[in-house]
Amino acid sequence: MNFDNHVLVTGAAGFIGRHTVTAFQQTGHHVTAVDLRPAPAHLADAARWRRSDFADPQLLAEIAAGRFTTVVHQAGNSSTRAPAGPKLDETNTHGPLRLADACRTGRTPLIYASSHSVYGTLHHRTPIAEDADTDPARCSGPLNPYAASKLSLDQQMRARARHSDGLDWIALRYTNVFGPDESDKGPMASILSQLMHQAASTGRIRVFDDSLTAARDYIRVETVTTTIVRLATTRLPVHAAVYNLGAGCAISFADIAQWCARLHREATGQPLHVELVPNPEPGAYQYFTCPDMTALDKALPHRPTESADSVEARAAELFATFRDHATR
Repeated sequence: MNFDNHVLVTGAAGFIGRHTVTAFQQTGHHVTAVDLRPAPAHLADAARWRRSDFADPQLLAEIAAGRFTTVVHQAGNSSTRAPAGPKLDETNTHGPLRLADACRTGRTPLIYASSHSVYGTLHHRTPIAEDADTDPARCSGPLNPYAASKLSLDQQMRARARHSDGLDWIALRYTNVFGPDESDKGPMASILSQLMHQAASTGRIRVFDDSLTAARDYIRVETVTTTIVRLATTRLPVHAAVYNLGAGCAISFADIAQWCARLHREATGQPLHVELVPNPEPGAYQYFTCPDMTALDKALPHRPTESADSVEARAAELFATFRDHATR
């Protein structure tokens, strides 16, 4: 991808979208931000904001005319509880494909958000590579309609690439993205942030009784957005493909509970209360998530990386912020 000076960010009022706008603005790019929701007050001056659907024909026409030098697509329905049907398919699959068509016409690179949820259950507690997403020996595949919609988009983008579509594109399969400013996501906020908020605000956490041995891969939102900016501005050729984007290490719920207990004890001198509750949907639950990061390591040398230590340090910062708000 060539150096970028006018970026279009869709889903710009969402959690990752807000941080994406900030990352590009802070590195000197002009940003047009698109979302159905109004601009967050603290970012009103960071971009040119448009309240619009990302698949609005007028916007697609501007993309096709080559107005933007990179499109970063963060919009979509991210609810793992969303029902299957035409509305979800339009938002997460068909609409993004029309966006890709406009990017191809405008010769505009596209970076879009995919999801680690496409793998579903990993049959072995080992990192999984992008090309194993339909291998029944490695994974179950999507456990909910949201994940199925994301996998469908990835598969159709790959099919286009095999037929020399001519589009410069990258899909990033995020793992569990966490960080500050997730409050508006409600139950869809990262479980790590939810547990830190519970511990800091109430001195107790609730976890599913079958999940203490479960482990997930977490990545700071700042690492995600820095990676996106690097991909948009690198002089190195990056092959059009789907890439995992995570830490490459899984952290158990038991470890996170211990982090919460230590932070709460240090802050209050009191023990943390842990409540184990039944899992209402064990069949739709990912008990282990961990991406193989080999492909992105090769595509983007010296990329920003994550580790269990960096995740723990950021989690502690979140706890302190939540604690400060709770004690005001």
